[in-house]
Amino acid sequence: THLSNEVTRDDIIRMMVGREITQMFPKEEVPIGDVVLSVKNLTLNGVFHDVSFDVRAGEILGVAGLVGSGRSNVAETLFGVTPASSGTIAIDGKEVVIDSANKAIRHRMAFLTEDRKDTGCLLILDILENMQIAVLQDKFVKRGFVSEREVTAACEEMSRKLRVKTPNLQERVENLSGGNQQKVLIGRWLLTNPRILILDEPTRGIDVGAKAEIHRLVTELARNGVAVIMISSEMPEVLGMSDRIMVMHEGRVTGILDRAEATQIKVMELAAR
Repeated sequence: THLSNEVTRDDIIRMMVGREITQMFPKEEVPIGDVVLSVKNLTLNGVFHDVSFDVRAGEILGVAGLVGSGRSNVAETLFGVTPASSGTIAIDGKEVVIDSANKAIRHRMAFLTEDRKDTGCLLILDILENMQIAVLQDKFVKRGFVSEREVTAACEEMSRKLRVKTPNLQERVENLSGGNQQKVLIGRWLLTNPRILILDEPTRGIDVGAKAEIHRLVTELARNGVAVIMISSEMPEVLGMSDRIMVMHEGRVTGILDRAEATQIKVMELAAR
């Protein structure tokens, strides 16, 4: 009997013992809208070069690549953490300059960083303080004063929606599990009502149940028209959740695969090119 040496997306996902594909990766076919984010020849000298891609409303663009490929660096540049040396970023067809995180937020971008403990959560602060930090500058500020009642109500609602396991919002984040810490960070950014959501390793270091919940949330956001960029080192996650997969190697884009054609073999070939 002839056996193909090409492993399909579903073959990989089926190998994950104890979980049905639809439970772990609840990917839905949702209407894909117009281009929200368009990146052309984005370059950060010495780090990555001539990176170009589009992301549409309702689309999940997976980003794959080996360590050192430049995936996270591109995300940081898109969000203004490390401004680009050259290239352009356009939102809704209009070129924008994003050279700080504040400007990115004003353009309704959100960025979940790779390391939730070092660059994400403020571990010694409580859930409320962690969640509200991204919206205190304008959304809940009236005449120069923060509306504590409104921001607290919004954080409580977000905590319930994300099913954060905690007795109350005064619980210090360092006391939460990794999965619940990640939910707090996601809640922080969802409060900003983003149109473009960048997720860097969104399920790293959390249990299987929390992963499934975050996958369902990402699917729901795409259904509501959010343009999602999801960077992940986990092949089943990339294959299971993405509409398209952009692969990087040593700071360059080596290919972009549609969901129907993406396999582990093809992704790895592009990642090692």
